[in-house]
Amino acid sequence: MSVKYEDLQYLESEKKSQGFTDDSKFQRDLATLRTTFSNFTSNTTAEVQALKSQGEPGGSLQEMITSLKAEVESHKQELQAARSLNDKVLSLESSLENQLQELKAGYSEMLLRVQQLVKNLNSLTCKMAALKSNGSQNNCCPTSWLEHEGSCYWFSSSGKPWPEAEKYCQLEDAYLVVINSREEQDFVQAHIGSSYTWMGLSDLDGVWKWADGTDYETNFKNWKPGQPDDWQGHGLGGGEDCAHFHPDGKWNDDACQRPYHWICEAGLSKGS
Repeated sequence: MSVKYEDLQYLESEKKSQGFTDDSKFQRDLATLRTTFSNFTSNTTAEVQALKSQGEPGGSLQEMITSLKAEVESHKQELQAARSLNDKVLSLESSLENQLQELKAGYSEMLLRVQQLVKNLNSLTCKMAALKSNGSQNNCCPTSWLEHEGSCYWFSSSGKPWPEAEKYCQLEDAYLVVINSREEQDFVQAHIGSSYTWMGLSDLDGVWKWADGTDYETNFKNWKPGQPDDWQGHGLGGGEDCAHFHPDGKWNDDACQRPYHWICEAGLSKGS
């Protein structure tokens, strides 16, 4: 049942008209009730106004929603910008990769041309030497190659795996060095220094063979004691299928992937 403030005033008037003005306890209870009702009314009105304010367009709740929407929109724009930047980076990487491939192809072509120019220059140098000797010197080794007993030898100053070293010699119209005698062994040993150095001997198909087809079984050998042993504990996969010189000249089989120095050998006619 609802009670209005005017009802409280009516009760007080009725009480006075009926002669109860001397009842002090009733007066106190009525005053307390009036105060409580007044406070309740004031508080309820304030809460209603606060709720109305929050629901209005300019209220704090609306402002919070608007702020959150703006923040979400900002994050969406940042995400779109990040995706756009990522696409640009991927496109740039692809472009750089294509350019790198083109540069590699151009470098390979240029290297072949330079090698051909070197061969032509070596051939011209050899022919000039033959002319100066009045025909007494019909063949010669190219510049930077050493001559010994009718062959030309080139000693590398860097390292390559055995297959790459073999390919290098083939591009020079030569082959990885083949040792046919103690004299040739001593000549090579005198020029390899302290480096491990590949020779043209391998058993990639299970049988030892020389690069120029020389018969292995009947040819000169200079293996270290206990070699070749086809050791498989080096961790590079497979066994040991390529032969190299130790600094002391002794031979050893090793994993062909190792980047050792190498020696190319060619006949004197290479320079003519």
